[in-house]
Amino acid sequence: MRVEEKTPIKSRDTAHQIIDGEAVIITPGQMMVHVLNAVGSRIWDLADGKRNIEDIATMLAEEFDVSYETALKDTTEFTTDLAEKEVMSFEGEGKDWK
Repeated sequence: MRVEEKTPIKSRDTAHQIIDGEAVIITPGQMMVHVLNAVGSRIWDLADGKRNIEDIATMLAEEFDVSYETALKDTTEFTTDLAEKEVMSFEGEGKDWK
């Protein structure tokens, strides 16, 4: 499966909330707080376990008036980075995610 076809899922081990359009994510096990910008927050919001990276990129391209290629590259890099930090995973990978 290509990475763009993977479905990102938020970690169960996080507490998160959108405040003034920015996602605030707390990872208690790592004692970290992550604050995402508007684009990152939108990706976080759309990572519901139902949409794959390509779906999210399509929505971002329309909402933020950027090319699909740019949105796809940014979404892929962002979700992969969050997965490496164990804040997010991809469906069927990692530990029990939701």
